[in-house]
Amino acid sequence: MIIEELIQQLQSYPKNSRVIVQGYEDGYDEITTLREISIRPNPNHEWYNGKYESSDNAASETAVLIFSTDRLTEAMHPKEVLME
Repeated sequence: MIIEELIQQLQSYPKNSRVIVQGYEDGYDEITTLREISIRPNPNHEWYNGKYESSDNAASETAVLIFSTDRLTEAMHPKEVLME
């Protein structure tokens, strides 16, 4: 999904709807952070891992990661936009 598709889908919901992500093991968390990251396909991904992995290659695809600050990892150093 690209940003344009996400925006189109979100526009079908009431503007005051809360947007959440799944919690680590149970429950849900509010989205608090958008982060721009470089990714590449993970050709050997298992069902429990994502289809993409982080990449340091300048030619990699840029993506926007949406998550809760509770899920931040110090290993990532991309641009970050905190939501209020």
